[in-house]
Amino acid sequence: MDFLTNWIFELLYSLQKTICYIIDFIRDIFYMLAGIEPVTIDGEETDLLSHFLLSDTVRTTFFYIFLIAIILLVVFVIIAIIRSEYVNSENKKSKTLILGNAFKSFAIFLMVPFILIAGIALTNVVMSAINASMNPFVLETGGRTTIGGQILITSGQYAYIGDEATRSQIEQMFLTGQLDYFDMSVVQQYYNLRSLDFLIGIFGSIVIMVMFVMSAVTFIQRLFDIVLMFIISPVSVSTIPVDDGNRFKIWRDMVISKVLGAYGIILSMNLFFFFFLQIQGITFFTDSFKNGIVKILFLIGGAFAVTKANLVIAQLTGNTAGQNETQQLIRNMQTGGHIVKATLATGATAAGAIIGGRRFVDTKKSTRSSITGLKTAFKSPASNQYFNKTEPSKLARYGGMPTRIATMPIGMIKDLTQGGIVGMSKNFIPRVKNIAKGDSFINHAQGKIITKKEPLNENNSQEHQG
Repeated sequence: MDFLTNWIFELLYSLQKTICYIIDFIRDIFYMLAGIEPVTIDGEETDLLSHFLLSDTVRTTFFYIFLIAIILLVVFVIIAIIRSEYVNSENKKSKTLILGNAFKSFAIFLMVPFILIAGIALTNVVMSAINASMNPFVLETGGRTTIGGQILITSGQYAYIGDEATRSQIEQMFLTGQLDYFDMSVVQQYYNLRSLDFLIGIFGSIVIMVMFVMSAVTFIQRLFDIVLMFIISPVSVSTIPVDDGNRFKIWRDMVISKVLGAYGIILSMNLFFFFFLQIQGITFFTDSFKNGIVKILFLIGGAFAVTKANLVIAQLTGNTAGQNETQQLIRNMQTGGHIVKATLATGATAAGAIIGGRRFVDTKKSTRSSITGLKTAFKSPASNQYFNKTEPSKLARYGGMPTRIATMPIGMIKDLTQGGIVGMSKNFIPRVKNIAKGDSFINHAQGKIITKKEPLNENNSQEHQG
């Protein structure tokens, strides 16, 4: 019994540490996607977003868009001048103002690429420093706290069995990765697995993992959005003579929101783990169950706060276009879930058709149940078998053997179509029997041979008719 219970608790911790390992891996991806950590491309270290913006394809595309925008700028200047001639004197714009806006647009054309790239590089440096200052052990040891270590310490609040005098030091070593939380033999030296709070450990890990996956998708979406907005920036700038820069202002606010929104997720993530550690030392109720419920509520609330950090940045920058990004992300995930569900259903139907053939497909269509279709495929006979009424003559038996051998693959294909792999398997032995004992020229699934010595009784007659 002790062996069984130990195995169960080891299995639970294995689940917890595996989820935590995935979370730590995704967090490393965060830092690379956000530009805090460099990536190596062709032997050189650079941040990911700058690499995409400076790639040959993006620069070539930007150049062609730039040429198109110059033409549009000329067209819009002409439109603005013509429009100014047909409005009343109060709203009329002078040609000097229109031409001034045109020169302003051309100057912005040239400045946008440099300002955007320089701004991203500067923001990466600042955010790296802020991230390091919010990580309590980065500046002290040069490392980074592990999420698995944090969750182990949190779930092991009352499971520590090591020396209390060195407990803070041991916990710090788990936090910084000096002690590996993934090594169960190391963990068991300091924590009793039976006393770990797996409700917090496993449930908390799953919540954080879902949160991180959603945020990772948001990061990647921002990479595409920023590169796209960089490419189309000349078009928005070219409209300044017509709308006094309103569309360019929208573009500017969206870019600021996209760039800073990614860093907002990093900051919010660090705050989440700060609260996550602090809450564990607070006693809200004397009842441990009620206390655990409050901690779980903080965990869920913090997770949602991280996923909505980009909305806070969007509102601060005055960007109303980004206020529904999280809702759009959730809808996209739901759509993806529907696509996956439909794909799995189609795959299951295709697999069922391979296994049970047309019999499975017809049954599933009428009953809308794949299980019933499979039951029908396994229970129903493969096909109507062929019966000899009399013992075949040697001429019929041996003379038709070559054609029965030749037509057996065709018959097996027919069995596969009607009954799938199940039907083909059921008829394989009877078809082989037909080669040796049949009297026909075409291969059939051979049933029981009825000789002259065994008269055709009523039951056999019904079988033959069936």
